[in-house]
Amino acid sequence: MNAPGLRVAVYTADPLTRAGLVGMLTQAAALDVVPSGGRGADVLVAAEDPLDHELPVLRLAVSEQGSLPGVLIAGPLPPSGHRSAATAGVRSLLPHRAVRPERLIAEVTAARSAVETSAGLLAAGYDGLVGGPARSSRFHDREIRVLRLIAEGKDTAEIGEVMGYSQRTIKNILHHAQRRLALRNRAQAVAEAIRSGLI
Repeated sequence: MNAPGLRVAVYTADPLTRAGLVGMLTQAAALDVVPSGGRGADVLVAAEDPLDHELPVLRLAVSEQGSLPGVLIAGPLPPSGHRSAATAGVRSLLPHRAVRPERLIAEVTAARSAVETSAGLLAAGYDGLVGGPARSSRFHDREIRVLRLIAEGKDTAEIGEVMGYSQRTIKNILHHAQRRLALRNRAQAVAEAIRSGLI
């Protein structure tokens, strides 16, 4: 590669999967795949066996490369798996069947500058890709209405007037949504609703 690119370390449960992922990633001139066992990566890509919930590939990648922003390809995970992935620096969790060259390249490129994410957001993003819980079911109808009004720039008092609720009720609606979905603030809640196609 002539110009230095984004260095990507690829860890997989089997060599065939590694070959496929490396083939996808090398389609992007801006990505430079680090050789097996190589150090100094900017981003990790870890692909677990779809039936393994213990994340051994991710653990190996972190032990060899350190905690880096990453993309995890896995099967359905329990809540403890989502927490482990978020703690390890995973910014995006993809089901195996959602991995296509364009998506993988976009997720890897975005991972380097993406902010740390939560277990709830990883789970929600994964569910949206596999057609798990319906996107709209992650937010209740009232929550969606409140988030739409926030996205339009309305404050709590204005939202209360429009919806016929007190400011305290609006704050409670937001608080419950944020807590249930492990979101840190209103902005993150609005961003998640936008990503889910609800706004």
